[in-house]
Amino acid sequence: MIMFILGLILVLSLFIAPATLGPGTVRHLDGRANAMDYQDEWKELGPFHAVVYSFGDFNCHQKEDRTIIINDNQMPVCARDTGIFIGVLFGAAILARAVVDDSPAHTFLSILPRKFKELKFVRKRPGLTTAALLLLMVVPTGLDGGIQLLSTMGVLPFGISYESTNPTRLLTGFPMGVAAGVLMTMLIMTLVSRRDDGEQPLIPIAKSR
Repeated sequence: MIMFILGLILVLSLFIAPATLGPGTVRHLDGRANAMDYQDEWKELGPFHAVVYSFGDFNCHQKEDRTIIINDNQMPVCARDTGIFIGVLFGAAILARAVVDDSPAHTFLSILPRKFKELKFVRKRPGLTTAALLLLMVVPTGLDGGIQLLSTMGVLPFGISYESTNPTRLLTGFPMGVAAGVLMTMLIMTLVSRRDDGEQPLIPIAKSR
């Protein structure tokens, strides 16, 4: 629930911030990921908008041509990151009905169909199964971004050129976000369910077996 609420606040803020600024207030950004490029500009905005856009500034390159425009303003993060954060929210939500277990893998697998969980490989290798499923969700993002990077470097065969689009970035970012949301949420759920001296969880929570 905590992960879902935090994710919901973040996702709503990403859309509300550009929608509630004056049209054309935030445009023509072209920064770097994992760095603050426009901190002086954000100081001129109100507290809410400054926090949201500073978050985007630090986490994303904020290139205009790769960002969704709302109310003639750039969103705080690019289209791919927007899809990722929406996915994180969804990943937290789908674990709401999980059966909490001391094993993160068993917590995640509890939401999957019974027939799948009864497969021999799944029963014997729950951790490997969980890792494989999460990695599979990262593949669309890796392919879209990776092929675009190779195209930019000019190393694709037969002179093939590829430039992703914002709808594609949004859609391929979503499954990666789901994987990240599931991973973080199941680890937190496992942490609070850990037995202390084999009897009580460290943090009491409702639990069913």
